[in-house]
Amino acid sequence: MKRLYLVILLLGMFCLTACRDAEQTINAADVSENDRYGGTLTFGISVPIVGDLLDPHRSASPGNSRIQRSMFDSLVAQNEDGSFDPWLATKWEISEDQKSYTFHLRDDVTFTDGTPFDAEAVKFNFERIKKLDSPGLSLSFLGPYESTEIIDDHTVRIHFQEAFSPFLSNLATENLAMVSPVAVKERGDSFAVNPVGSGPFKVKDYTLGTEYVLERNEDYNWGPANAGHTGKAYLDELVIKIITEDSTRVSSLHSGDVDAIDTIPPQHVKVLKNDNDLNISEVELLNYNAAIQFNATKGILQDKNLREALRLGVDWDAIVRTVYLGTYDRAYTALSPSLIGADADLEEKWEFDADEAEDMLDELGWKKGGDGIRVKDGKRLSLEMIDFYANREKRMDVMTMVQNSWKSIGVELNIHTISRGEYTDRRMAGDYDMWIGSQYGPDPDGVLRAYLVAKEGYHDEYQDPKVTEMLDAARDEQDSAKRAVLYRKLLEHLFEEVYSIPVYVLPYTVAANKQVFDIGFDIKGSPYFYDTWIVSE
Repeated sequence: MKRLYLVILLLGMFCLTACRDAEQTINAADVSENDRYGGTLTFGISVPIVGDLLDPHRSASPGNSRIQRSMFDSLVAQNEDGSFDPWLATKWEISEDQKSYTFHLRDDVTFTDGTPFDAEAVKFNFERIKKLDSPGLSLSFLGPYESTEIIDDHTVRIHFQEAFSPFLSNLATENLAMVSPVAVKERGDSFAVNPVGSGPFKVKDYTLGTEYVLERNEDYNWGPANAGHTGKAYLDELVIKIITEDSTRVSSLHSGDVDAIDTIPPQHVKVLKNDNDLNISEVELLNYNAAIQFNATKGILQDKNLREALRLGVDWDAIVRTVYLGTYDRAYTALSPSLIGADADLEEKWEFDADEAEDMLDELGWKKGGDGIRVKDGKRLSLEMIDFYANREKRMDVMTMVQNSWKSIGVELNIHTISRGEYTDRRMAGDYDMWIGSQYGPDPDGVLRAYLVAKEGYHDEYQDPKVTEMLDAARDEQDSAKRAVLYRKLLEHLFEEVYSIPVYVLPYTVAANKQVFDIGFDIKGSPYFYDTWIVSE
């Protein structure tokens, strides 16, 4: 299945740019390169900056990525077709045993604190990720990393304990982007909220959790090879505002308080599409699809048959249609459709049969009580879901409908939205029955490991050695077709074990006024503003 686009133009950093169409009154071809420089773009995003972290090595949230991508450069850039282009690395070689990657680095790059980017900086970055107490996605994206060898000032060789086929894809993300070693040492704890990279923009000012102001890096002249221009960014400033309430975000665009917004609410998509003053773009985010994750090693959901009854007893198609009004696709597997190994054949295995679900629950010994909720050995069939994002992407609307469906077959679901701190504590302790989430990444290895392999300090939800074995086999395989087969087998195993219930495929939507041109997206869907320019009315 191909990635989905509404209005998209193949141009710019990796694979996509947006915000223009045939009706646009300004012809971009008539605007000279020099006239594209200047101005401020204000962008309203829908999700909080988790932990207020702008440090790319310590975060995993999409909100964080939507700021970080324009601040930090990667060694390589990845295109939509899976190929790679130079960025901070001019070229690279992979050893015959696939365990070593040698990168030849640019010699003209500086971080925004004025310090040089070189082989020592690359080694510092990877060793730093390895030692961080809370490395976000970066540690899993490094896989079986062993060491970095400095060949000379601008050549490094990265060694892995085992063959690691996802490395280049992971390397193209901001999670493995380069940060200033000097700034890390000098800024200490404050580096997390005021970091230093080598990107086209740098931090100018911020109000934690509310607004982040980035200014152009005037010295920038090392964009990725597949960018739409060379030299410094066009915009003087980029202002990111966190506007989590859907209607407020939309009204801010209409009023002109912001120039562009993301995550268009389903009920507004049709209206905004028909607005001649706006352009809409949409891209499929590469990720572990939004899914209900079961705690299969603690509590009553250790029973696989119970988990299967819960899946069978809900009309998932109807829920996705009702909540997302046809703007989101159903998810049938853990992987979004464009990721290698996503198995379209699994769609045929899904079915909705509430009567069969009730029969299964009866056979398991769960009998309906006077209030309609089932009871077994004096214990109610009562489940708890925990969450801290509130109604992000209308997930709580989904879960409310699930709650009603399960109630009709005799299952009670209690939904508790709690603080992030309490959520983390309970996840670590295994004090929950389920949660709902998704995970972004350009390769199946990173997104699957994040959810399926136990993390140090966290309760292990699955304790299934077969999952780890299958993940390792796919990670080691260098042939793409063979990797895809291995991931399909893993997805089939996950379906049979009912460790989770994938719900929807998340598209990333952006609406912008027609004075905004060439907002780009990286390979996993994060917006990128290096090529973006605006025309003042």
